[in-house]
Amino acid sequence: MKSKSSGTILIVDDSELNRAILKEIFYDEYSIEEAENGRAAIEIIENSKTLPEALLLDIVMPELDGFGVLEQLSEKGLIKSLPVFLITSDTSSEVAVQGYESGVVDVINKPIVDPVIVRKRVNNAIELYRSRNHLASLVDEQVKTIKKQAERLRFTNVTIIDMLSSVIEFRSGESGQHVRRIRRATKTMLEWFGKSYPEYELTPEKIEVISNASAMHDIGKISIPDYILNKPGRLTAEEFEIMKKHTLYGCEILQSIPFFHDEEIFEYCYEICRHHHERWDGKGYPDGLRGEDISIWAQVVSMADVYDALVSERCYKNAYPHKTAVKMVMEGECGAFNPRLLQCFSEVAEYLHETLYMDGGGEKFPTEAQSDWQAGANKKTQERNVSEATLALLERERQKYHWLSEMADEILFTFDKNADTIEFTGKFTEVFREGPHVLHAADYLAHDERIEAKDLAEIMKDVQKITPESPVYSTEVNLLNGDGSKEWYELYLRAMWDDGGDEKPSGYIGKLSSINVLKEEALRWKRQALHDYLTGLYNRQALEGMVQEMIEEGEEAFIMLFVDVDDFKKVNSTMGHLAGDVLLKKIAKEIPAHLRSTDFVARIGGDEFAIIVKGSMPDRLLQQKAEEICWFYREEEFSEYEIPISGSMGAARYPEDGGSYQALMSKANCALCEAKKRGAGSYVLYHENMAPPVCESALSSVDKIEE
Repeated sequence: MKSKSSGTILIVDDSELNRAILKEIFYDEYSIEEAENGRAAIEIIENSKTLPEALLLDIVMPELDGFGVLEQLSEKGLIKSLPVFLITSDTSSEVAVQGYESGVVDVINKPIVDPVIVRKRVNNAIELYRSRNHLASLVDEQVKTIKKQAERLRFTNVTIIDMLSSVIEFRSGESGQHVRRIRRATKTMLEWFGKSYPEYELTPEKIEVISNASAMHDIGKISIPDYILNKPGRLTAEEFEIMKKHTLYGCEILQSIPFFHDEEIFEYCYEICRHHHERWDGKGYPDGLRGEDISIWAQVVSMADVYDALVSERCYKNAYPHKTAVKMVMEGECGAFNPRLLQCFSEVAEYLHETLYMDGGGEKFPTEAQSDWQAGANKKTQERNVSEATLALLERERQKYHWLSEMADEILFTFDKNADTIEFTGKFTEVFREGPHVLHAADYLAHDERIEAKDLAEIMKDVQKITPESPVYSTEVNLLNGDGSKEWYELYLRAMWDDGGDEKPSGYIGKLSSINVLKEEALRWKRQALHDYLTGLYNRQALEGMVQEMIEEGEEAFIMLFVDVDDFKKVNSTMGHLAGDVLLKKIAKEIPAHLRSTDFVARIGGDEFAIIVKGSMPDRLLQQKAEEICWFYREEEFSEYEIPISGSMGAARYPEDGGSYQALMSKANCALCEAKKRGAGSYVLYHENMAPPVCESALSSVDKIEE
């Protein structure tokens, strides 16, 4: 005997014999309730805490017939939640059509000839309705999850913006707190300005987005050469023209991020990045905008940036006292500003100074007027949070998500293990060029060539671990599309169980969401993080990681060569930094031509390069390879430079000279310094009696270790 389900079937027929026959078919799987007419059936449904799993309904009955029951169920809004079967001896098509139009899922004719088929038809409908109800619950859960994810995404976006902006700050020698001060100053001035001038419609939500966008104002400085960005003195006219281009470079960077264009914050980031050096009188850059042609958010960030620059120490100036800085801004020494904005700044300047710059930026108690203003703002925020308009909006968003889930750009599906079928939404056909209905699903998946066999085996193994306490599973999978292209998807599954208490799920509801753009974007950022911006070679961080990986994976031997351009400073001082950059690019292009495909090269910093030669090599051959690399610097293609070009090299061997990246780099640096003592174009292999290095190199900032 099968285990009895916790669900109930309601049988409605004025014939006790007919009820007994139907009860005999289903009593071992369901609890059975009976009603001898339509009126009694309606009372049972209204008095029950939950709806029956199914309603088996006769047509011809006293008091209230079957169609009368259907009409009342429809009026009460229950017909879509309850599978109804008409049980009738009338085999005419008119009765069947009327039943289907009234909302029944199936028509079963009396007398019942094959109970097994009837049981199967009813069970399939019950399972379908269970899946639909599960899907509705899943939609509600996903609405809540999406709201939480949106908040986490907002926080993540702000964090990423902070990280990107901090990279620029540290590269230009500014304090790591600069971005946070600009954001808080922007927010404070916008709140004060919006209170005084409501026509600008600066809502709290808009102010929050703008203050986050302000952190990107100097992102374009990543494209400005170091010798200009960190120059400890006044820029030349030519250098200043290059520096001014950071506003345009920043916009190019923002436009290069594909998924960023549709975000609300993009417009604010773009305008702030481009126009935060524009001035009220039209004498700013890059577009020479004047007056109200400059967005108020760009104006506010501009003033916050100017004030922060004045009161902060920079590589080219000392910090001005607060009162001096305020006076300089108010009197136009830093350019012309909006008179309204100047009035606002004069009222909040003391508050900004106390909260952002005193005691390491710790919070101070604001003045009484500021406290009143802040209290009023907090009160309004609380009122908005509990307003009926907000609650109505949330409900509308829930409904909208429910409707849009049917038109989503994702592939939704249901997998019925009992029926061994999969039903996909129409997006599946569009992407994979197959029909949405899959029979014999287990065999279909076992022979599906769209997914790698090892990936499918891993998913199947993980799915077996799903439990009622942890019913959700997600992973990333690479699939073959219908056009032959490979694409990354996120697979999301939620298991469903029958009410019989079975340990294994009876099916799954899930979705496939394309994450290809995010994957490619992540790979692009990873590549940028591991490569030198000037030469395109691996950078120091990548070199250290690769060497450490070789050691951990049991590489038997390799050699680290540390190469330095002799008298490189003379190139910069004689021909200029741009010429020096061109020389470094040429060297970076030529070095790999003298190496094997298994070797690799990285730029450590300045004019110093590191080469990893895999495997061991006799000292004689190593010297030949080193001399080949050192002397290629003197080849004819470098003859355009006004001073002789050559390279010196130090070498250290793994594992003889060290068992870690730091140890090998320290020994190679020691050998390089010895080589430079011997003259330009020299090569030295490290030995244990070698004196500690006394020359300057990019390693001067690295802690030396003691063996």
